[in-house]
Amino acid sequence: MKGFLILVCLLVGAMIVLAVPSMAAPHAADYGFTINSFYTGKATLLCALFAALAGWYAYRQEQHGAFLLQIFILALLVRLIVASLIFTNYGQEFFGGDAFTYDFLGQTQLQAWSGDSYALVLLKNRMSGWGMGYFVGGVYAVVGRNMLAIQFLNAVMGAITAVVVFISAQEVFTNTRVSKLAAAGIAFYPSLILWSSQGLKDGPIVFLLALAILATLKLGKEFTVKYVVVLICALLCLLSLRFYIFYMIATAVGGALVIGSRQFTAISFVRQFAILIVLAVALT
Repeated sequence: MKGFLILVCLLVGAMIVLAVPSMAAPHAADYGFTINSFYTGKATLLCALFAALAGWYAYRQEQHGAFLLQIFILALLVRLIVASLIFTNYGQEFFGGDAFTYDFLGQTQLQAWSGDSYALVLLKNRMSGWGMGYFVGGVYAVVGRNMLAIQFLNAVMGAITAVVVFISAQEVFTNTRVSKLAAAGIAFYPSLILWSSQGLKDGPIVFLLALAILATLKLGKEFTVKYVVVLICALLCLLSLRFYIFYMIATAVGGALVIGSRQFTAISFVRQFAILIVLAVALT
């Protein structure tokens, strides 16, 4: 199975690098930039780097590592294929036109970082979801303007969300069958595949929500600096992407930490209260 998945990954990667440029050529004028193998190669290489990190995280999950790595790879491959088809057919206009908005915001943010005064003026009155401009601009600073790279990175986040949900389900139910079903649902549910295969903020938001929930479950059992940092980062990123979701999840996190998942004791109360204080200070 491992050898088969490696072969499929290599084949999909090669097809993306070599076939996507010719398939997307009719829409090059619509995109406004040259689409060649160097363009798709940069997107694929960046995706491979982050996928390797995510795959390593999946594989090191004790006795379930092999299963989680396989489901992560399969979920990622499906998303990469869908992302490539959307890109080659200029499907953003039909599935999610906001991808072009975020592309523009990313370019503008990159210009602002380089000192462009006009870009700075444009960004002063930007809409909510300003974090997506930072995300896209940061990627463009590394690989240049590359909408396909944004789609591929969102695909990695969508695929690793299945792993995060599996771990969360194990924390709640301690039932491997339930956890596997939950992970498979996240990995292969059609709408989740579609939204995490595009250059939109929906995929990252779902990933961050799952990550915040996992960190909360871990902190409900044991205080660790690692999960405090993870929770703070996830909440801040959610605030930058969709502020009203931040307020809802922050309220849920606070309630979960107050109630806790263990029997109430003086020590557990002090621990949960300390976590809430740290979160309140970090988020204000």
